Amino acid sequence: MKQHISFIQYFSLVICFVLISSCDFTQINLFHSKEYKVFPDAVKQGHYFAKALSSTHLISNYPTDSTKSIKDTLHWRLSKDISHYPKFESDFQILNALYNLSLEELELNINQDSLFDTGEKWKGVWTRDISYSVILALAITNPEISKKSLMHKVKNGRIIQDTGTGGSWPVSSDRMIWSTAAWEIYLSTGDKQWLKKAYTIIKRSTEDDLNVVWDYHEHLFRGESSFLDWREQSYPNWMDAKDIYSAFSLSTQAVHYQNLVVLSKMSKVLNRDSQKYQHISEALKKSINEKFWLKDKKYYAQFKYNAYSPRLSERMEYLGQSLCILFDIANDEQKEQIINNTIQLPFGVPCFYPQIPNIPPYHNNSIWPFVQAYWNWASTQTDNDESVNHGLAALIRSSALFLTNKENMVAETGDFKGTAINSDRQLWSIAGSLSSIYRVLFGLNFQEDQLKISPYIPREFKGELNLKNLKYRNSTLDIKVLGFGNKINSFMIDSFPLNENAISGMLKGHHYIVIEMNNSLSYKSKIKVKDNAYSPETPKVNLIDSNLTWQHNEDIRTYRIYRNGEFIHETSDTNFQISGTNTNCIYQVESIDKNRYKSFLSSPIRVYSEKDSQQIEAEWFTTLKKQYVTLDNKKHPNFIFKIKVKEKGSYFIDFKYANGNGSTTSNNQCATRSLWVSNDYLGTVVFPQRGKNDWTNWGYTNAIKINLEKGTNDLSLKMETFNKNRNIKNISALIDQIRIVKAD
Repeated sequence: MKQHISFIQYFSLVICFVLISSCDFTQINLFHSKEYKVFPDAVKQGHYFAKALSSTHLISNYPTDSTKSIKDTLHWRLSKDISHYPKFESDFQILNALYNLSLEELELNINQDSLFDTGEKWKGVWTRDISYSVILALAITNPEISKKSLMHKVKNGRIIQDTGTGGSWPVSSDRMIWSTAAWEIYLSTGDKQWLKKAYTIIKRSTEDDLNVVWDYHEHLFRGESSFLDWREQSYPNWMDAKDIYSAFSLSTQAVHYQNLVVLSKMSKVLNRDSQKYQHISEALKKSINEKFWLKDKKYYAQFKYNAYSPRLSERMEYLGQSLCILFDIANDEQKEQIINNTIQLPFGVPCFYPQIPNIPPYHNNSIWPFVQAYWNWASTQTDNDESVNHGLAALIRSSALFLTNKENMVAETGDFKGTAINSDRQLWSIAGSLSSIYRVLFGLNFQEDQLKISPYIPREFKGELNLKNLKYRNSTLDIKVLGFGNKINSFMIDSFPLNENAISGMLKGHHYIVIEMNNSLSYKSKIKVKDNAYSPETPKVNLIDSNLTWQHNEDIRTYRIYRNGEFIHETSDTNFQISGTNTNCIYQVESIDKNRYKSFLSSPIRVYSEKDSQQIEAEWFTTLKKQYVTLDNKKHPNFIFKIKVKEKGSYFIDFKYANGNGSTTSNNQCATRSLWVSNDYLGTVVFPQRGKNDWTNWGYTNAIKINLEKGTNDLSLKMETFNKNRNIKNISALIDQIRIVKAD
């Protein structure tokens, strides 16, 4: 038996050697770096290789787990019928094979209910995953299954926020990417009935968000970064769910902006009033550019900490940057600056840069192919050939070596092993691979009344590309692209030249399109490819008497101190004396290392005098003999109370509460209530989950700035229609205390 096993291993090694030898690694490179190379039919990374033996057969010796070695050659052979999909053919066998592999994985992800599973390990539909996938590719390949999958994430006429921090909505509010996906399906199919159905759902969901997560003073939407929904993976440790709700993240702003644009466009198609949503979208776009754009760095910041501070996390966040380009939040100059000035890693773009120290890879220190796909698509909008080619190579490398579309990989190594969770045939990774063909190489851009075709062919991919059996509304298109470049020399349909590179939405029947490119690209394009890097650790600041102190770190060049978000002092010391005249202030410290990377801001230290604050027991305002007040959707929807102050003025109010319906990373039972002072609606108070079945874990809600009159004021927390988390019937929380602090 031992001899038999030894022979098999020896035979496998011989076959592997023969296959490696048969790979012509002297042929033209589609891409090369010190880390890996991509050829027309192969990928080589050190001792590892992948080769397309045909358009339906791929091999790789990349280890699938820690027990495999390069002695083991793995095979992918097409086994599913994919003839009903658009057919792609090119001079590059590696592209042909990966396209077919991705279509097969797409088929495997269609479950028995004719819905898209999220991945091999993740059964069922997830709102953001299906939405981002539909936008990238699935509106083209599977519009009917996409419709059904999107509708699976609707309840009570609203879009479900099914994953996120602290019991999801409204701490996470990126569910509205659903609307852009629904719109993309309409653009692809022209289905007016679908448009009407989607419009009603989107309008209701948008109105809820305008009441709960839209900040009418900041003109920004609150909530967690889109898809970066593991708190510690992308935020400082001190930020809990209520802090994340209070923050304004770049990617989520982009999602809400495009939702408002889509809603306005839908309204016009359906002859409904669109003015309101158009005005809000314009205000949001202006605010994003005023408050997030970093003029010195020439890209957008990751997030704004809260409404009461101008401070930003200056990390580069790649999905958000990509969406700002694709949704035209950035102007043409900004678009070029983003792609030119944002760091790209050897194996692709990470979720953000620099990384957070001492946090294992998942969103932190990780590359996600679907984010890379959006980055590639955005790069075509800036005519940056280097960025497009670098991004295409990144997707080709991972899919070819792994023989599947993995969910993520470690940023430093490009290896799928080592991240917290991973899965084969991840839906949005599949869609990302397909988008390389549809959105980049063929440049398919579906619009209200036409399909615009704007290929972007890097010079390394010069040759002939064919996309056949592409369904567009009532027509079927066969498209041939010749040459390379980003400008079109000639555009022919059925042998007749057209002046525009667009196909009418009214077209019917089968048609043949031939596009000749100009064989020219700008040599001005540039990108910054650097090794991975980490920011300094977030300082842990203590207040002793009137002295702020923190630990020494030899890697830190300097510390900056902020009061109420404004810079006041820079020092190399590890302490700062607070002036006795500065009361009712919030202090934070930021460390900057020798590479000039900045840490997150430290946990806020609030300094105020006892005479300017009150802590009021909530049970004083209830007849129930308990040491807390219960909030639920049935018997106790509202909480009415009074506050007496000695001076008229501005105050911060928050509530000490417990929510044991789930952990900070599970379930969908974040409670919300509307805060009223007399008859004035002031905003939403959120009561995120703090621990599964733990009703003794007390914390504070978000703080709201309110104006109070001298004497007694009537306040209430009310359950309005828009406060209901749409996924769960009954959501509860306990209130222990009301805290009031003078703001000025």
